[in-house]
Amino acid sequence: MTKIIPKLGQKLQVARRLTWGSYLLLMVVLLVNGVLSATPLSLLVVTLVPLLIFLPGLRRESYKTISMLCFVTLMYFMVTVTNLFAPNANLLDAAELVLLVVLFGAAMMFSRWKQYSLYQEDNP
Repeated sequence: MTKIIPKLGQKLQVARRLTWGSYLLLMVVLLVNGVLSATPLSLLVVTLVPLLIFLPGLRRESYKTISMLCFVTLMYFMVTVTNLFAPNANLLDAAELVLLVVLFGAAMMFSRWKQYSLYQEDNP
């Protein structure tokens, strides 16, 4: 039995845009926050590479890759929440948190709806 989701194409488009927007903005905010806080280049690379690993799968719109991005996002969430409670917290830390929450939610729904859309294409 095929699960039919009303307006799946529209939902997929919104989730795609939110995922890409929050993903790219998160990369920019992480980079700017690292530069402004004088983070060493080696730590900046370690911060950005785990997110960059998902770029090819995100471009292919592989729902498995997008699902894994959600799990990696949770690690960034833990670090960002810890940073927010530090004495030297700044507005970029709050922006990171908002972007991480949006990225997690949008990527989770994007992954699920992409999977449904592929299944509906195979079984009309």
